[in-house]
Amino acid sequence: MALSAHVTIASGELPALQAAMRDAQTAAADYYGQTARNNSIDDLGTPVRRFLVAAQTVNDLLTNSVSDSVTYGSITSSGSHPGTGVIRGVKYVRNVAQHLAHVIRPRDEHVLIGGILGLRIYTFWDEVPATVHAQLRPSTQQLKADYDALLLGKNVTDTMLDTLSFFSDVAPDISHRDQRGEWTGFPLMSQPGVSDRLHPEEPSDEKAARAWLDERRPNGDVRVICGQLTVGGTRYVLGHTFVGRLSYAPFVETAEQLGRDVAAGYPYVVGDVLANTVDRTEDIQHVVQGAVFESRDDIATWTTPVPSSGWDEDWTDERTASYWRGPMEVELGEGIPRSLSYLIRRARRLNAVVPYSP
Repeated sequence: MALSAHVTIASGELPALQAAMRDAQTAAADYYGQTARNNSIDDLGTPVRRFLVAAQTVNDLLTNSVSDSVTYGSITSSGSHPGTGVIRGVKYVRNVAQHLAHVIRPRDEHVLIGGILGLRIYTFWDEVPATVHAQLRPSTQQLKADYDALLLGKNVTDTMLDTLSFFSDVAPDISHRDQRGEWTGFPLMSQPGVSDRLHPEEPSDEKAARAWLDERRPNGDVRVICGQLTVGGTRYVLGHTFVGRLSYAPFVETAEQLGRDVAAGYPYVVGDVLANTVDRTEDIQHVVQGAVFESRDDIATWTTPVPSSGWDEDWTDERTASYWRGPMEVELGEGIPRSLSYLIRRARRLNAVVPYSP
């Protein structure tokens, strides 16, 4: 959400806020990762409580410790951002967890989704008993309406993302980022067929989310192009995204999108992936969403820079064209709903098929 004013963070104030955001981000990622590991609800409660403490730390710092706390107070008191209610709800349940003898964890009832590509449970915020609520200070009791309206019964991961998104909206510089410039702990690993957001910045509306995907740089260290095909008058480049020497996902991009990515500084190179990699899918047990290829040597030894011109004609051989028929069909939405093709494109462009391990 675009705000008319953001909280100004002084350079000396930034480290503490980014550290607290890192704690909140990794707690959210850890929680999501554990939902695919057959853990108990009690196990899941640990990263939930870690998240609540870290999120409230960010809220406290913005409220009391930054020089521009007046702007933050104006945003939260005016309700100019819909996330303010979520922040109040988080503060409520964090105070319960911190100050009373009541264990905060997701409710026992949950939804199990998945199949051969992996199972994941989706859990929801639980009721705070009236006897527990009665023990809170009046100032905290006033926050229960926000908790009941915006967290109670809602998907735990969704509200974590809402919280992180709010903090990033009001103070864009405080998100903690890794060496690639991506949010630390994100994106979350894609659950095939599930449309729930994987990133705090991801819009809920599919049209807006597609635009968001196209405007941001793809994830991964480098993309190796191994061919170009023209379908329906549109030129597509085909290849694999690598992290280090491993590729967990293919990609299909228009030549125009390639140009935008390169202009944004993302590294694309050209090379024969199949001739220079070995299939490691069976060796990497925690990867269940697709083939995994490992480069035999440093990728720079068998690739060349992307040419500045020469994309007008296809240059894919018959072997490569046959290999890419399936990945291209799902990317273009042939025979599948458009909403499903978005989920596939999202997983590929975010490289959201690599499990995060905090």
